[in-house]
Amino acid sequence: MARLPAICAVVGALALGALGAAGCGDGGVLGEPATGTIHITYVPEPERTPREADLACPADDPDGRMACEQIESLSGAFDPVPGDRACTEIYGGPEQITLVGTWAGEPVDTILTRTNGCEIDRYESLAPVLLPLVGGPGGG
Repeated sequence: MARLPAICAVVGALALGALGAAGCGDGGVLGEPATGTIHITYVPEPERTPREADLACPADDPDGRMACEQIESLSGAFDPVPGDRACTEIYGGPEQITLVGTWAGEPVDTILTRTNGCEIDRYESLAPVLLPLVGGPGGG
């Protein structure tokens, strides 16, 4: 997965709670919007019906635009947790979000869960903008 330039990662980290790092699109060229198409599947519990939506970036609607900008601000948002990373053994719940598609020309195929501290961090970095798109809870 291609990484965003360091400047985009820094801007994204600083803007994480706001609107994201607008302007750090494909390759980090200022003024270019984020591009990608992602199918989102949210499963709140194993026995519940999944909720699904598609996100195409750049998006025209405000929720979609915000989601695109937020994803763009998170360098490595779709990358799995490295196998050698120490994670707290804490269980956050059965929820999971599956993301399949492309982002910045790269394939995306990942599952966000709440099975340990590292996975909870990944889940919570994207859930606030993805869950409203599928009619899920207010983000977390």
